[in-house]
Amino acid sequence: MTKVLICDLDGTLLDKNNEISLESMKKVQSFSNSGGIFIIATGRLDHDIVYVEKQLGIQGDYRISQNGAVITNKGGTVVFKDEINSYVAKGIMEILDERNERVEVNDAIRRYFSSPRPMGGVAEFVDSAVIDPQLSKEVGDSLIPTSFLIFGKKLGFKEIKTAISKKYDNIVNCVETSDSSLEIMSKNVSKGIAVRKIMKEMNISTKDVYVIGDSENDISMFEAAGYSFAIDGTSEKVKQKADEIQKTVADCIEVVMNKSPKVR
Repeated sequence: MTKVLICDLDGTLLDKNNEISLESMKKVQSFSNSGGIFIIATGRLDHDIVYVEKQLGIQGDYRISQNGAVITNKGGTVVFKDEINSYVAKGIMEILDERNERVEVNDAIRRYFSSPRPMGGVAEFVDSAVIDPQLSKEVGDSLIPTSFLIFGKKLGFKEIKTAISKKYDNIVNCVETSDSSLEIMSKNVSKGIAVRKIMKEMNISTKDVYVIGDSENDISMFEAAGYSFAIDGTSEKVKQKADEIQKTVADCIEVVMNKSPKVR
């Protein structure tokens, strides 16, 4: 049976310099050439997955972007997206407008800002940012977001989460994706939910699905797949949720291809 390997990007396939090791690149190619299906799941937008696939010289059957809010097939068609209700999006924007943190609004294909990003503030491979001084007015009308990303400090995040939970606790999740970033997305979104959707679409068994990740938002993938790997160096919480710990993606692929680990 065909094996499917779903892999996170930042901190997993990509190192701190946004690069893929030659060893991991060769292993991904070997896995794909032997009939395996390699799928990328990331918090980045879809065009960054396309960029990475070109670097790898492979193309996955699907691409999971924005932590599961968007799924695109290999033909470039968005087959799933979970947008935040326009009324709720407007309300969230009003809450965020009361604060001074920098806010990024994403739809299925682009990032939107009300002002230019600071020098060196572009982390993605493909910069699709749209600068719109009227962004606050557009959200919920001409712009229906898949997610909000706020850049600031933990104290400010606490206030934002409290304000949003009072009004929209049953509709959206607020997740601190780093010490300086807070993401707001639909409660119906996670990498794990996206993995299950792809499994259903491809009609594949859980036992044939392997996942690799390094952060807390990858745990939902661990729970959806037949076998999971955490990259060494991640938190103990993530390690405890994984079936196996490996140093690199190349090491994980070696296990998947040759050792056929026992599925729980």
